[in-house]
Amino acid sequence: MAPEEHPLTVTRAAAIAGAALVAAVAVVVVVLELESDHRDAPVVWAVFAPAVIWSFVGTGLYAWAARPANRVGLLMVLLGFGWFLFTLDAANTPWLYTVGLVTGGLWGGVFLHLGLSFPTGRLSTRLDRGLVIAGYFVFPLAFVPALLFSGPAEMKCLDCPENVLLIRPDADLAAILTGVGAVAYIVLFALVLRRALERWRAASAFERLQLGPVYVCSLGTFLLVTVARAGGGDIAFWAAFVATALTPFAFLGGLLRSHVSHLDQELAERMEELRASRARLVEAGDAARRRLERDLHDGAQSRLVALALTLRAARGRVKDDAQLAELLDSAQEELRTSLAELRELARGIHPAVLTERGLEPALQSLVARAPVPVTVEASEARLPGPVESAAYFVVSEALANVAKYAQATHASVTVEQTNGDLTVEVVDDGVGGADVARGSGLRGLQDRLAALDGSLSLDSPAGRGTTLRAHIPVP
Repeated sequence: MAPEEHPLTVTRAAAIAGAALVAAVAVVVVVLELESDHRDAPVVWAVFAPAVIWSFVGTGLYAWAARPANRVGLLMVLLGFGWFLFTLDAANTPWLYTVGLVTGGLWGGVFLHLGLSFPTGRLSTRLDRGLVIAGYFVFPLAFVPALLFSGPAEMKCLDCPENVLLIRPDADLAAILTGVGAVAYIVLFALVLRRALERWRAASAFERLQLGPVYVCSLGTFLLVTVARAGGGDIAFWAAFVATALTPFAFLGGLLRSHVSHLDQELAERMEELRASRARLVEAGDAARRRLERDLHDGAQSRLVALALTLRAARGRVKDDAQLAELLDSAQEELRTSLAELRELARGIHPAVLTERGLEPALQSLVARAPVPVTVEASEARLPGPVESAAYFVVSEALANVAKYAQATHASVTVEQTNGDLTVEVVDDGVGGADVARGSGLRGLQDRLAALDGSLSLDSPAGRGTTLRAHIPVP
């Protein structure tokens, strides 16, 4: 396990879930049992405030368990408990109410930390770290100076308890300090928005897929909270409440999209590696074929030719022994047959003319041995070795099938290159009825072409001839 991972054990998860349950019950007690005097719709507050806590903690635990090396899950859990501190300002007890006013802003700092570090949970630049540190100061402390001079009347909440930080009520000074706190919020929001736009412009399509839902929801929530804390009224407050409740699911959706996109990227990379490895296998096979053809040509075939010359010389010296002369003539005939079969075998393994002169001469040599007349249309331009080999063996297999099964009187071979693809087409006027599934040779061609990202198609209606077509990308 990597040292940076922090696995979520069952004991740890149970402890966090238990703490979240206690926090949710505490909110209900504060709002309903202690009858909060300054919260509108206390029942709604008692339902939705714990729901926000559980949504952040629950999605955070899920993300933490699924990706322990990623800190997003941990930050989401902390955000849930930060929201619990925020709900304490519903209390009627002055000290608890004050704790909620001051520490409640911490959830904004965690929220900013989560947004700027998504999707890894780690801050990658000094600017991001600076913005997050500023957030941890601005969110909880920006309005604390105003609390020193804000009683219930100055806070426009006559039913609120008096905060324990109050030195003396001063409406003008409280308004000025509230304005200063609002400016701090707005400046921080502007800096975060600029950083988010910079990151968005620099992001790849893959990264934007992850960041899209997170940025939309996060910036919207940040703006609504800023408006609400700056005196935007109940509408802005409730809008921020709803946006906050939806935010953990946006983060979870971003993580899931990130995970799916990462899997897609890994799959594409593995498919590319598989394609490359198959291409390397085909190229290695062709290289082995060429070596074997050269070994046969330079080794066994040369020795057999030398033996044929020796037999011919021996036959020339035999004058009076008819029986020996007949044996030598028979040996020469067998040797000529063996040489012909060896040359045919070497051509089948890999024709030397294909390597030395290219595809078009190799095809002309191939059709010259065909049992039916064959016309060839092909360019003499050289192509990459694997492409030439694949095209040659497509034609070779097709003409072999024409000779064995087609009962054709004529065939044609067309090779043309268009838009980066080489198209090889072999057409005959035979009986048709060919099927790729019934021919091991055609299945082998399909595998060879697939290794080059090519394809093979067969059109062979009964009684109407056969068309074999191959498409091979030319790198």
